[in-house]
Amino acid sequence: MRPAWRLAINSLSERRSRTALLVTTVALSAGLIVAVACAMASLNKGIEARMLATVGAADLRVQHIGKKLFDAAYVQRIQAWPGVQLAVGRIQAPLTLKNLRTGGEPATIIGYGVTPEGEYKIRPQIMADGRPARAAGEIALDVPAAESLGAKLGDVLEVQRFGDPVRLTVVGVIKPPALGMLTRPESYVTMAQMEAINGEAGKVREIDVLMEKGRDAEAVQRAHKKEFEKGMLLYVTAKITSGLDKNLESSNIGLIIASALSFLSAAFIIMTGLTTNVTERERELAILRCIGGTRAQLAEAQLLVGAVVGGIGAVVGVPLGTAGAAAVIAMFRQELPSGFAMSWVGVVLALVGSIGSGIAGAAWPAIGSARVSPMTALAVRATPPRRRGIVLALVFGLLGTFIHFSIINWGRNATFTFWGDMTVGLPAVFTGYFLLGVPMTLLVVWVCEPLVTRVLVLPKGLLGRTVAATPYRHGFTAGAMMVGLALLIAIWTNGRSIMRDWLGNMEFPDAFVSGRNFTEATQRKIETIPGVKGTVAITLQRLQTDAFGAEGLLQDYSTTFIAFEPDRFFDMVDLKWEQGDQETARRELNKGGAVIVAKEFLVTRGLGMGDTLTLRSEGKPYQFRIVGVVISPGLDIVSKFFDIGEEYLEQSVNAVFGSRADLREKFGNDAINLIQISIDPKVSDAEVMKQVRKTVGFGILAAGSGREIKEEIRKFLSGTLLIFSVVAVASMLVACLGVANLIVAGIQARQFEFGVLRAIGAQRALLARLVMGEAVIIGLTACILGTVFGLQASWAGQRMYQVMIGLTLSLRLPLVATAAGWATVMAITLGAALPAVLQLMKKQPRELLGAMKG
Repeated sequence: MRPAWRLAINSLSERRSRTALLVTTVALSAGLIVAVACAMASLNKGIEARMLATVGAADLRVQHIGKKLFDAAYVQRIQAWPGVQLAVGRIQAPLTLKNLRTGGEPATIIGYGVTPEGEYKIRPQIMADGRPARAAGEIALDVPAAESLGAKLGDVLEVQRFGDPVRLTVVGVIKPPALGMLTRPESYVTMAQMEAINGEAGKVREIDVLMEKGRDAEAVQRAHKKEFEKGMLLYVTAKITSGLDKNLESSNIGLIIASALSFLSAAFIIMTGLTTNVTERERELAILRCIGGTRAQLAEAQLLVGAVVGGIGAVVGVPLGTAGAAAVIAMFRQELPSGFAMSWVGVVLALVGSIGSGIAGAAWPAIGSARVSPMTALAVRATPPRRRGIVLALVFGLLGTFIHFSIINWGRNATFTFWGDMTVGLPAVFTGYFLLGVPMTLLVVWVCEPLVTRVLVLPKGLLGRTVAATPYRHGFTAGAMMVGLALLIAIWTNGRSIMRDWLGNMEFPDAFVSGRNFTEATQRKIETIPGVKGTVAITLQRLQTDAFGAEGLLQDYSTTFIAFEPDRFFDMVDLKWEQGDQETARRELNKGGAVIVAKEFLVTRGLGMGDTLTLRSEGKPYQFRIVGVVISPGLDIVSKFFDIGEEYLEQSVNAVFGSRADLREKFGNDAINLIQISIDPKVSDAEVMKQVRKTVGFGILAAGSGREIKEEIRKFLSGTLLIFSVVAVASMLVACLGVANLIVAGIQARQFEFGVLRAIGAQRALLARLVMGEAVIIGLTACILGTVFGLQASWAGQRMYQVMIGLTLSLRLPLVATAAGWATVMAITLGAALPAVLQLMKKQPRELLGAMKG
């Protein structure tokens, strides 16, 4: 056996408890990464399944740009094209259903009218129970729809509609493809049945085309796309899947960054533990040098210790994280029926990161052990820490924070700022704050040691001298503890800023109605309702823009073109203008070819009054002149709120506002997707919306007041803050193992000194208070560093929002969340030290005096 191997084995086996703590730190970091990666892979698998259920096995799709119904005769025309194996049309409409068995309240769900013999070849349905609907009078529900209606096989559902009631028997329950919590409940009936319910025959919403094997779908699309009238789109479904794949793959960027930071933190904890080990054993290492041990052998032993710690951590952490992710996925089986998906990217990151963090953490101790001078090391206990090293830690720590600040603050454009921060800024600031932990520990000792000494009733100067003797150990351990607090503060600072500066300043119109196939007659019906002051028909269309994001980023961003009748709209809405004014905008929009843009376009690209904005549809550019810049009136948020099921297919950011006449002329889109309603302030919103639902009837998919929508968004954001807070606390719990390792190492290294104190009359409680005092210093240092780091991270995040998507936020420290974070850090730090303190109190003076080594 190589001498270095024997030294490494001896080092690990002699300090089993500390080795176990280091291994556990790496294992938890690896497990957390694998768990997150597998959860993301499972979510992505579900999204892909959802997309497959939406697109099916089709090669081509025909759809109106405004999702309107169109002539079903296109199905037969397409079927006659050379190379077409199957062309299948489907229709979509809201169905308001009541379960006659339970007598419960009616529920509105999305209904699909399909041609069974073709539909199920392109989109096979996976049944949870029963069979698909194949004949008149039959309906199949997905699981969320069945649950909302309390329905089971054999139940009779009555379709609520004008005219004679229609009754349907439930013949099947379909497993939702995925993300039932993000999509509305769905049902399936035959095409003929849906036509009978709606009283509108010969119409379809989309046509899916399956090509013969070996046929080039893109060539067919190019050959036939001009056969359709304006507003009709023939596109290759692979373009949808490729866009989705890019958006899903972009999540790996965040995973890699999170992995790097997590393992960097683990590396510092390992470095602290192994450096303590080297310091303890310097006299032993000096003796080894005296009897022939080489520098290379000592360094190799330390690197091997780090590799073993990382390797065992990976072996334990990867299965642990995988099992944890599988358990969580099993708990949400309905939302993710596609089940658990293994992320081999996460496994590789965990394995490489674990071993890499072990070796990286062992690198400095390896250098330290190789530099051991036999004569100096024999007197190591009398050697104080060198001031030069502390000064260098301060200088390089400040340099790391300044590099991050420079990239974020003086970035030339979004691409430089994003990639500069990802590749240089984040690692620099993360390392910088770890290094600042060393001088910050000494500063905290200087400022707080007198108070802590009085509170814990310690001899004057004892605590300060103890901590100052090992500033690197205490500083790096505080650095590990600060990470979770910094994350917590950043999350709550920016979360509160978004709710205050973005959502709080957004003025939603009074109410909205969302549905399929709305017409101007629907709009006129709503205007007859008492309390309704006016209405505006809204047409929505997503168009591509390069105003947001960064070059090289996998995600594709689009913007929502929100179109309305300018005169009606401006009579109802009072916009907040950054540039321009209402009368100019009204006049220019009526002329055509003009848009109003959200403020975010001005912030990210400097696009303002008088500039030209280029938007693209199907790769074709369209130019519009900008006639105003406004703070978004919330219409883009409302459009996403009512159509959340399709948001994962395309990342739509902000909005431009124009006329419906432009959409009709340029894109052939005259659909009505939303109807905006202005309500008399003297009348109850709830009462008006009740009458809207009653008057419009059963063509409504969703309806709500601006106040309700705003509250729902607020609840969602608050819930997200709580979820991410759990992640921050988990980071603190992982770091507490580093605290425990430091305390255990400190006790073991000073057992003889503790024995001397006990022998001359010191009580057990004094030793316990001294060690707990060290934990208090670590906790206070972590709180100060974490708060400053969290504020810098919050500022950087807000700056990134500004350059990427134009969102401007203000920086305010959330006092309640910060106080809770400080309390959590102190509680976890003291809790981590407690087991070692209790063990110390059990030892007798003779046992402590006999522990002297070297």
